[in-house]
Amino acid sequence: MLAWIVALGAVIAAGVLGWWWWQARQLLADQQRELTLTREGLLNVVDDGLLILDSEQRIRFANSVAEALLGQNLIGNKLAAVIYHTELEALLQDAHIVRGEGVERRIEFGKYILHARAIVLRDGETVFVALTLRDVTEIQRLERARREMVSNISHELSTPITAIGLLADTLLNSAIKEKPKKTRKMAADIRREVDTLTQLVQEMRDLSLIESGQMPVRLTPTNLFCVVQASVEPLLPLAENKSQVIQVVVPENISVLADNLQIQRAIKNIVHNAVKFSPEQSQIVVSARVNGDEAIIAVKDEGPGIPSDDLPRIFERFFQVDRARRSGTGLGLAIVRHIVMAHGGHVWVESKEGQGATFYIALVLAESPVPAS
Repeated sequence: MLAWIVALGAVIAAGVLGWWWWQARQLLADQQRELTLTREGLLNVVDDGLLILDSEQRIRFANSVAEALLGQNLIGNKLAAVIYHTELEALLQDAHIVRGEGVERRIEFGKYILHARAIVLRDGETVFVALTLRDVTEIQRLERARREMVSNISHELSTPITAIGLLADTLLNSAIKEKPKKTRKMAADIRREVDTLTQLVQEMRDLSLIESGQMPVRLTPTNLFCVVQASVEPLLPLAENKSQVIQVVVPENISVLADNLQIQRAIKNIVHNAVKFSPEQSQIVVSARVNGDEAIIAVKDEGPGIPSDDLPRIFERFFQVDRARRSGTGLGLAIVRHIVMAHGGHVWVESKEGQGATFYIALVLAESPVPAS
């Protein structure tokens, strides 16, 4: 009798366990289906074509937008067999170099102009690349129209600027010989305005080229100390005229992925602003530190600072904090922002009115250190 009871209990327990196991399996299956539907819905609702590539650049996943751009039955094919482009190959190589930071590039593919973005994903030893392709053909057409307008305006301005400059130089030379103060001042004012217009035209051209990707950024391991030194040196005479001191506090062992000349220009623009707006006998400090996989460059000045309402707009083109002063073109910081963005970095500012300002540039660290020279 006892054996029957034990056997019956075992059967009931087995049935209960089996029922629990079946219920758990059904719940997991339902959750898996829900996750699959959610994932597929999210990946197919975006406007970008999405490809997941393995370490051999074989396509493991493609959403419907990617299939509309590149054709059907993409999965299993190598990327080069579907779309081959030297710029795309360079983009994927750069994505592996910057270690998890997304890199972007525009490429032409048939009738399309695509904005490509690649980021490396790691799962232990397994490496995947997520590649997004956005059709920007129409946007590019509009940008081309805008660039042409800027180019036309620049061309139209160049001729009268040159003529005014020659007239101003003639007037100034004549005034120096005859020494009438009023004429000298008028000639000097004309010369200053011509220089401002010339700078404006050049910076409009440069900003248009940077935004359109026509001024390429070549990322190579670069010693940060050397870059900062090369950026600061041309500004030392300007600082000395105001009895200012530019102090460089940058370790010599930090290397970043950067285009040497472009990032020099960005740092120089910020330091030049610091010299221009800081009072005489003040100090400007250019420093750098490592934060995770980034190098943070800081330029601290003792100038008038920036009102809190103006901080969100400081990197907009043509925006100037002091509208009445009319110093500069208002494009310098916009150029800085676009150069840094092209490096896969970011730029920001911290300031309190009356207490100076500190501008920051964050750049991706290089895996291979470059010694200072």
